[in-house]
Amino acid sequence: MGQKVLIVDGNIEARNTFYEILSSLNYEPTCVPTAKEALTRLTEERFDLIILDKDTPDLGGLEIARKIREFDKETKIILLLEEEPKRDIFSSAHQLNIHKVLKKDFSTHTLMREILGALRERRSSPQPYPFSQDASILIVDDNPQVRETLQLFLERKGFRVLAASSGEDALMKVKLDKPKIVILDIRMPGMDGVVVLRNMKQLDPSIKVIVLTSVRDDYIMKEAQQEGASEYLIKPYDLEKLDVIITSLLLQKRSRDGEENLNR
Repeated sequence: MGQKVLIVDGNIEARNTFYEILSSLNYEPTCVPTAKEALTRLTEERFDLIILDKDTPDLGGLEIARKIREFDKETKIILLLEEEPKRDIFSSAHQLNIHKVLKKDFSTHTLMREILGALRERRSSPQPYPFSQDASILIVDDNPQVRETLQLFLERKGFRVLAASSGEDALMKVKLDKPKIVILDIRMPGMDGVVVLRNMKQLDPSIKVIVLTSVRDDYIMKEAQQEGASEYLIKPYDLEKLDVIITSLLLQKRSRDGEENLNR
């Protein structure tokens, strides 16, 4: 499977050119004309590179980058300008951890050479947890792209990862595989996430459940907390924040297990 590239550009000719070049090189381009559509896509899947036109119709490229960095600190972003970049742009781009600022000029090979170079650079691998071999994590989400993204991230951390697309499937995996942590989407067809959460806690009161949802809803948050949710994350989730939460939950469990052993 090729690397995924999100192109955000209000110019249909530019989107078409990017699509033709990148797909011919076995990358997987997704082209959108507006910031709104781009941010929606980013709630559903992750990309290896994001290309932003500075003059996107509804939001400028810098503002889109700012919104992306609120939940994604890692993905490479390239900002495109119609003119040669100036010093003030580089300063703003640096603050937002933008990988490159380039002039959008298809008449030479420079633009695509820089983009392909960014795709070929190896992204640093997340450091594995020292105790990841002792824990398994279950991902429960009806969106296959969400499951794939989380599974890849967690496997690179060294975890054994299970996946389920429904509440019923998730409960069966909790019974059979006994995961330590569950990442649970709250909105799914059939059995809703809070009901799944309640049943999981009945099967295993020690299980740690991180609830995911695309909409902040105070009632659902309170309900999930009452049923024993350990954490609550709003999509598009921040992988760095998820990283911290998982570390914290595993450390808590290890500490609690150690105390129980001492008291025996």
